Amino acid sequence: MSGSRQQPGLCEDSGTACYVNEVRSPRGPKKGHLKALRNRIEYVIHSTIPEPNPVSRSFDESPITPTTPSDHEKENADMIEADLVHPIAPMLHQARYFCWSQRSNKPDPHLCLQLAMWAMAAAGSAHLQHMRESLYKRARTKLEALDNDVDTANATSLQAAQAWLLITHYEFRYMGYRRAWLTAGRAFRIIQLAKLHEIDRLNDIGVTISLPDIWTEAEEKRRTYWLAYCLDRFLNITYEWSLSLNEEALYTYLPASEADFQHGRPTLTTLLYDAMEDSGNKTLPTFAETIVLTTLCWHSVTFHRVTPDTDTSPSPSSIFWKRHGRLYQMVQQRLMLLSLPASAPELHDPMRLFTNMLANSAVIWFHNVMEALQIDINDQMLLVPLYSAYEIVTLAKPLVRSSYFKAHPFSPMLLYLSAKFLKSHSDCGSVSEDNQQRLEELKKALRVLQGGNNLAMNYLELLDCESSQKLCSLSPLGGSMLEETEQPFFLDILNLF
Repeated sequence: MSGSRQQPGLCEDSGTACYVNEVRSPRGPKKGHLKALRNRIEYVIHSTIPEPNPVSRSFDESPITPTTPSDHEKENADMIEADLVHPIAPMLHQARYFCWSQRSNKPDPHLCLQLAMWAMAAAGSAHLQHMRESLYKRARTKLEALDNDVDTANATSLQAAQAWLLITHYEFRYMGYRRAWLTAGRAFRIIQLAKLHEIDRLNDIGVTISLPDIWTEAEEKRRTYWLAYCLDRFLNITYEWSLSLNEEALYTYLPASEADFQHGRPTLTTLLYDAMEDSGNKTLPTFAETIVLTTLCWHSVTFHRVTPDTDTSPSPSSIFWKRHGRLYQMVQQRLMLLSLPASAPELHDPMRLFTNMLANSAVIWFHNVMEALQIDINDQMLLVPLYSAYEIVTLAKPLVRSSYFKAHPFSPMLLYLSAKFLKSHSDCGSVSEDNQQRLEELKKALRVLQGGNNLAMNYLELLDCESSQKLCSLSPLGGSMLEETEQPFFLDILNLF
């Protein structure tokens, strides 16, 4: 051991010679990493700008010829982009993406997807924020241009659907809810045309599972469908609008684990309803768990639409109540298997963190249905959703420690759900004295997320209002919290909970 540095106790006790490396590796991005990314994105922006008519262009003008980055710089740039986007949209096989993204003559749908990926990546980088809007506009313009192609296969390709899904995520974060909702419809229609909802009914699973390349391609299609499936439910959950991607004819297996997908290891998973019925026996891969819980949350919120139209609450022995109880039991069983302390390393995965928040939120949603139906609820029953609300407060801590871009775009909805529940049950026993502190922690999380998520800003303003009456009396012309075109959505958020 060099110098007078004190020897660690374990080494001293065991008589082991201790060597300390005094040369520390430099931290931060590798030299040239960010420059390579900027050059690559600038190159694509310029290369996709349509040239003016050569007849009308002045002869003394010279076209802009951007410096083309080296192959190594391109590889590093695409790797950064995929790492930023994939945690919240886990539908792309990264090796396949890296392979075709390096081609200079890639098909138009692939270029649209790459531009959409870069727009999302730029939005999550402090160094590239100034480029996100131009990348978004370029991606959307090229996607819309696909509709005019003679070859209609381009406009309905898998890559076009994936690009529209990413554009929807971007618009939901940085633009308006209604615009994102309409854009999502473009992706949903392509997915319906491709029949991705029944991909495993149309294909021989025995053949698919035996060929890694074929399985990987099919798995990417499955993941694209399931990402759209979850997006459809979260976009419509506020108004309880009808879904585009229904469950009736669904025959697509749940996604495999991330490791199996990225390494091309064929795995036979299960169908959605089989996984729901198997609740409590085993956990699923994180993305699959998110899908199951999203389905249960949707069922809970829309449950009162199928309630008997009577003045009295449903009888505990009715079919309706038994079905509600069974679904509620599924949620609680899944929550027991998924629960982790906030310090668990697994929660560094943004999708896993969101899944745990979603499981606790589902408990609150199901309880809210019982309150809406005026079911007799005792203090013991109330403790279950109250504990889930506390868990969401706890899970908000690792959420704010990570980058706001890595957080799932619908995380603010779950934070608001917890806050709304705590406010409405502020007089619940001795635990109520800590509710104000918990509410402040939820607001703190929303403040962090609002840097890259308009929904977080909207929910934060809702919580800052003294009452719903004060909210409804706000003038849309003076101090409006949203643009006039977005006002109805903002006011109707109150009806969700």
